Amino acid sequence: MRKVIAAIAATAALVVAAPSSAAVRLVGISPQPAYRGNPVTLTARVSSSRVMCSITVYYKSGPSRAKGLYPKRPVHGRVSWTWLVGTRTTPGRWPVFVSCGRAGTLRTSFRVV
Repeated sequence: MRKVIAAIAATAALVVAAPSSAAVRLVGISPQPAYRGNPVTLTARVSSSRVMCSITVYYKSGPSRAKGLYPKRPVHGRVSWTWLVGTRTTPGRWPVFVSCGRAGTLRTSFRVV
């Protein structure tokens, strides 16, 4: 009997620990392609508004330090960032990572011309 109770308790703990349908999904990146010297906006849908989301944009020179790329909380299930693409940014396709804690992560990219 004790083994059955222990097994039920362990299973319940696993169910409680697992996030239900946690997800971070891309709504859009605008404009596409992005132009050097101009702003670009990424918007994501987040399944939980109780998380903090961060964004990292990688260019040839490394992670971007552009203003606007700071951690944010989703509002009404959405979070967005707008930043200025540098005038000397190398044209090409560059990765973007959005991390929203237990809600998950998003990996995407955008093109700079």
